[in-house]
Amino acid sequence: MNRKKSGIQGEALALAYLLKQGYNLLAKNYRAERCEVDLILRDGDAIAFVEVKARANAAYGLGREAVTKKKQQNIIKVAQAYLAAYGMEDANVRFDVVEVDLAANTVTHIPGAFTL
Repeated sequence: MNRKKSGIQGEALALAYLLKQGYNLLAKNYRAERCEVDLILRDGDAIAFVEVKARANAAYGLGREAVTKKKQQNIIKVAQAYLAAYGMEDANVRFDVVEVDLAANTVTHIPGAFTL
């Protein structure tokens, strides 16, 4: 499976998992400031900006390890642009990572994986 297909499949599994947990989808693959975040969801009174990392095997390590400081900064930029665009600057915001193991068909959700 190529990287693009595994990413699409991983995002679909992550979204299905989060919707089952009661989250509400606000946006997918939102782009701003030349950056992107995979999913934006409402979780109660919080807006969760979610980065999904799918792995077909463990050869490249854990998905969470791929969310580097630079990637975090890019997601924060996107979040700030999204909140400004929708007049939600005062919203309760959280940054989550979802790891998807495509071989085992499992999802690991890490709420609050990083902060501003």
